[in-house]
Amino acid sequence: MYDHQPNIQSRLHPDSLKHAVRELADEIRAKVNRLQGGIYTFGDLELLGLIGQLEQLDPALPWEQSVLQLSEPVAKQLIQGLELLKRLLGQRAQGRFVDFQQREARLTPAGLISDCDIGTFELAMSQGMVDCMRWKGMPLFKTVYDFSLYTMILWSLRPASIIELGSGTGASAIWLADVAQNDNVTFIEGDCRVIEQVFPEHVLRDAAHPWIVIEDAHVNVSGVLGYFHQHLAQGDYCVVEDSQPKQVEIGRFLAQYPGCYKVDTYYTDFFGRNATCAQDSIFVRV
Repeated sequence: MYDHQPNIQSRLHPDSLKHAVRELADEIRAKVNRLQGGIYTFGDLELLGLIGQLEQLDPALPWEQSVLQLSEPVAKQLIQGLELLKRLLGQRAQGRFVDFQQREARLTPAGLISDCDIGTFELAMSQGMVDCMRWKGMPLFKTVYDFSLYTMILWSLRPASIIELGSGTGASAIWLADVAQNDNVTFIEGDCRVIEQVFPEHVLRDAAHPWIVIEDAHVNVSGVLGYFHQHLAQGDYCVVEDSQPKQVEIGRFLAQYPGCYKVDTYYTDFFGRNATCAQDSIFVRV
């Protein structure tokens, strides 16, 4: 018997939790048939398999109690599965577009930290273990998660302008242009501490929308975001990369413009909660 009391108190009544999980299973099956040609992803199969195991437990008891009657290895696995399902249901209940403050960053000795389903080491190594990810032979410095997320954002948004702050070797700009099928790349050298000199207002006024603004320079973050705010239009995207150490500055910027930006959780949580370098910081202007 597994006698360790798990810390998985649900905000839902046990029967409501079961009902919500069954609805999730139905939605997964419907999605597979409607959008995936009947082909299940690994994630679909794992979630449905987990739900199937829970459905085999004593129907008269809440799942949290039933799992405690199982042998330790099985109970531990199902407890972890229940925690995953509850997090997933909680995120789904919030909807796709969520206020930054609702994402509940935790205050730690290292500062504000966004919860992430991917371990720090695994996320760091997703740029490459023995070498850096490359595009056309150039080091790209993107995680495998962000490499995929940007392709989806670009396809969905079809941006007319992409502004990337922090050029590195330039590979990222070339990659973004290639994916967007636009070879018009302009390199501007400047200092983000005087962002108004780098991007004069007349330049931004003339730039076609929709935009993606990518902050990857790590300098004067709140000032840069505040400067671009006056030019961002509804539906434009703003992505703050490597955002864990920038949580305070992001919060300061958003406090100046309440209700103007939402976290697009479709992207931040696509591979699991905050499985991206832009944790809680893929924003859409509303």
